[in-house]
Amino acid sequence: MLNTYVVGDVHGCFYTLKNLLSKLEKNSEIIFVGDLCDRGLYSKEVIELIIQNKYKSILGNHDEYMIMHAIESINGIDNRWFREDYMGGKQTIESYKNDIETLKRHITWLKTLPRYIMIEKYFITHGFGLPYFQRKNSISAYEGLIKNRIEDKEDWGYDWEHNWEKYDVINIFGHTDYEKVQIGNNYYGIDTGCVYGRKLTAIKLNSMKIIEENIDKRDIYLID
Repeated sequence: MLNTYVVGDVHGCFYTLKNLLSKLEKNSEIIFVGDLCDRGLYSKEVIELIIQNKYKSILGNHDEYMIMHAIESINGIDNRWFREDYMGGKQTIESYKNDIETLKRHITWLKTLPRYIMIEKYFITHGFGLPYFQRKNSISAYEGLIKNRIEDKEDWGYDWEHNWEKYDVINIFGHTDYEKVQIGNNYYGIDTGCVYGRKLTAIKLNSMKIIEENIDKRDIYLID
């Protein structure tokens, strides 16, 4: 597992991602926690970079929204992903600029993404996955693996496995944006809100070294 990095939610922040990748050792294995698209301005470029470099990724909830709604949005069918500004679907559709063939190819690829990746003791998910670890291959855990948050215990806790705090695995996840990497006894939350003007974070497995890159404002602001 030499030089394996897990990268937080990119959300279409292409230039920030390139800057972060330039800080990592060449030929490293790169794994993304999902939410490759939406909100930032360059979802198409982010997904194409990942495909071309054969990087791995988890399916995020925004990637799932893109699978479900991108084609219908182009065809003028109303949906929340495109209609509601906070969802970020408009930016994703704009990034393809009517390049329907690439969009369809990217959707086909997104459909192949898993809901978790296990590498030795590291359990990599999009949402906070620890309370679903024992059921990780069950349909009953599918939504939780990509949408659960630590902060959701009051609403989702009834569905959580008992004693997840004692599981002998380390969960690395995104989905919930934090001011800095959230570190618990057996988990790391690595979405540090780049699309909100903060940072994109990578974490190196084993050493757990954290590498951060400040947002490149080209990714979120239109610059003439």
